[in-house]
Amino acid sequence: MVSALRDYDLRRAVYNPLLQLGLIVNTVPDNPLKDNEPINTLLLLPVKAFEALTTYPVRLSIVNALINGPLTVTDVSSRLKLAKGIVHRHLKVLEKLGWVTVANDEVLRILNLPREANRVYYMLSSLIYFGYSVVVNNYEVQLKIDGKYAAFIDSRKGILIVKTPTATYGCVKSCGNSGECFNWALRVSRKFKVQIEAPSSSVDETLVQLFHGILIKGFTSPKAKLPLIKIIDLKIDNMYRQWLGNPIRVNNVNHRNGGQ
Repeated sequence: MVSALRDYDLRRAVYNPLLQLGLIVNTVPDNPLKDNEPINTLLLLPVKAFEALTTYPVRLSIVNALINGPLTVTDVSSRLKLAKGIVHRHLKVLEKLGWVTVANDEVLRILNLPREANRVYYMLSSLIYFGYSVVVNNYEVQLKIDGKYAAFIDSRKGILIVKTPTATYGCVKSCGNSGECFNWALRVSRKFKVQIEAPSSSVDETLVQLFHGILIKGFTSPKAKLPLIKIIDLKIDNMYRQWLGNPIRVNNVNHRNGGQ
């Protein structure tokens, strides 16, 4: 179930800034992150993103179509026998939620895919996803990572396994590889010194425990870089500048004098 996850991948936990809130966690300072990494290792999404995914079966079908590599709207439409308009609309929603992203030129070059100007490839944003919520108490704001909301790629089965408090999507409990997956999880847990319950009630639960434990170590390890939190809100920007002024001023004198 975890053939797509290399040991090196699990030494990174990356969340690229999306529309509103971004966390960047590098658990191994000795291995700096690169902007052209084909896919993130671990991504934190708002809990509502999980609900928005699982509420629509067609969205689950679309992300499963992207499991093994980038596809265009036409590719997904052909595989799922759906109208292009429907596929495009749901892909744009999934992109905004953070589940998928548009493959950049570097990814297309690595995968040797055509790079025509009008051809857009969509791909999954990460190998592993966890849900988070924000708890506000007066001036105290807590970012709560909820292990009950999790998802990870099973590239061998071609599915994204998604767990929520009410259901599990895509997991085949009797897939025949449970012993192999348990053993892999135990080996990795010992390597990263993460405690998991084994055997758990199911393989997917054991893997979620493993990934969650690695994520927590990424936040608490003395060697880890502190997470960066970015909030981008144009309304706040405008109100700030109207009242307190623009902190970045353009010097027009040099332009008028030809730079002299």
